[in-house]
Parts: sequence; C-alpha cells; structure tokens
Amino acid sequence: MKNKGFTLIELLVVIAILGLLATIILFSVDDVRSKSRDSRRVVDIKVIQEGLSMYCNDYSSYPYSGGNSIEINGSSDLMSQELINSGNMSGVPIDPLNMEIDGVIYKYYYESISDETDYRLIFYLETNSILNKLKGINIVYP
Repeated sequence: MKNKGFTLIELLVVIAILGLLATIILFSVDDVRSKSRDSRRVVDIKVIQEGLSMYCNDYSSYPYSGGNSIEINGSSDLMSQELINSGNMSGVPIDPLNMEIDGVIYKYYYESISDETDYRLIFYLETNSILNKLKGINIVYP
C-alpha cells in the first residue's frame, strides 16, 4: 500500500522556496517605495522653487532665513509662512518621511543667502534612481 502524502523533506523544500520568494518580493517592494519617495521629493522641491520664484517676483528677494538653514515643516517655519502669507502657495510640501532614520535626516531645508538674492534648498535622496541626482544630500539653487 502506497502512502498518499508528502514527505517531511518535500514540505521543507516547498517552505524554503516560499520563504525565498517572499524575501525577494519584500526587498523589491521596499526599493520601489524608496524610488517613489525620491520622485516625490524632486517634485516637492520643484514646487517649492516655483513658489520661491513667484515670491521673488513680487518682493524682489527671497524669504529671510535668519542666516541659517531652517527646516521646512510646511506651516510654521519662516519660509513657509512667507510663501503662504504672500498668497504664492496655499501649503508648502514636506518630505514624505519627514523624520530621522538610521542617522539620516529626511527633511527639507531652506537657506537664504547673499542678502536674500539667492537661496538653497537641501534634501536627501534614498536611491540613485533620479536622473542627474545622487543618493544622499542634494542641494538646489534658483
């Protein structure tokens, strides 16, 4: 009489294969999420640059940052308040993560330079997936 079932070894092989597939899928999903957040960061920075450009057209200077890099929190920081109060933006975007993870600060920063005639925006990318942008700290100017 033949047994009609699976042996313990066959079951272990199937479980190992399923575990390997699950691991591969989890890593690829995490990579896609990182790339998606990086794409959003680049779009957010362009939106902020457009708001700053409109502000400069109205006031012939950029918002004052007090000589420091200030964290953009979307509402109460100096730059965001200026852009919202001037009517150039209804809200200022913040980083999709907006927190520190493993020693990396995922936030946007603004600094006015040269007596408010110039500025820089600082942000951090998780991957090398964006054309002409590298993983790590990125700085953009007008």
